Amino acid sequence: MNLTTQHHQARALFEQGIQAYESGQLTQAETCFAKALELAPDRPSVLMNLGVVKAALGHTTQAIDLLLRSAEHEPEAIETWVHLGAAYAETGQFPMALEALDRALDLQPQTLIALRHKASVLRELGRWNESAQCLKLLHQHGGGDDFTRYMLDAVLHAEIGWAQVPPAPPAGYVANLFDRYADDFSSHLSQLDYRAPDILVKAAMDCLSNPWPNVLDLGCGTGLVGQCLKGNSLRVDGVDLSPGMVSRALESGHYSRVWQADIHDAMEQAYLAGDRYDLIVSADVFIYVGALERAFQLATRVLRAGGGLAFSLEEWAEGPEEYVLRPSLRYAHSLAYIQRLASDHGFQILRADRDLLRHDHGKDIVGLFCILQKNPK
Repeated sequence: MNLTTQHHQARALFEQGIQAYESGQLTQAETCFAKALELAPDRPSVLMNLGVVKAALGHTTQAIDLLLRSAEHEPEAIETWVHLGAAYAETGQFPMALEALDRALDLQPQTLIALRHKASVLRELGRWNESAQCLKLLHQHGGGDDFTRYMLDAVLHAEIGWAQVPPAPPAGYVANLFDRYADDFSSHLSQLDYRAPDILVKAAMDCLSNPWPNVLDLGCGTGLVGQCLKGNSLRVDGVDLSPGMVSRALESGHYSRVWQADIHDAMEQAYLAGDRYDLIVSADVFIYVGALERAFQLATRVLRAGGGLAFSLEEWAEGPEEYVLRPSLRYAHSLAYIQRLASDHGFQILRADRDLLRHDHGKDIVGLFCILQKNPK
């Protein structure tokens, strides 16, 4: 094969790879780019695009190697440095991510996607003021959206005690977050020493009459609460925002039914359908909800008299706020807030225990494990 023919074949394969990637056919794109690279070794554009596809397929270490090779051959390519920074961030190599993103911003200071990634990396590193400055610059240049405003509120609260706390995450954020984890969620949680479902169910069994004929698991994830309830409930329904999590929960076999919905919409639907529950469990879900007034209002509607509400929270005890948005992008709630909501909506607090929720970036995250009972009528 002469060089001209080889060049044309490499070009054709590269274009096929682009088309496959744009249509979501990642495996086909990977094959095309890999074959193109065999014909055109060290071509920066092929290296970069193969690296991008590898990252999208979850092969992040391979992606980093390819993107580094591309950057070595074409160090002025802003896009390559951005993708490299994102890949480093995905693997938790935040200092390396920051270095790569700064290379992109040195080449073009107003590269919006680089500013967005950099703000996220700085937040992960606990450099909240710098993260806020990146986010403000991003918004000044028209690159912000609901999620970056949400992130800005979180880092501003950590840095200066910013009191403007959004009452809920942006639409789609939580569903997308957990869809990413659906396939290996149990493995991810085991690394965090996550025990909230087991602690909650045992606490509920200690102070509420059981077994429970009907249980609703709000934010059921892959089905850990359902597993803990085995033998202690006749029927367990589950609901989750993430389609991936719904599939995993159904596969677990611990639920009578599982459907995709926001927890508020799910309880509204249950109420209108006439479904009533003896126990509602919400393990590590309210940390992604924010304001809990509506959740309490709906829970009291779908619980039978004397029914239980069991949930875990990250506790906020460092100020007068009822709830705050932390730099982790999770909410923390005060015990006083829970006490007020319980009183307002006809619940008695049976237990509010402090215990380890999980490990996060090497730190113990202590939370509240609450068992409430709806007042008998």
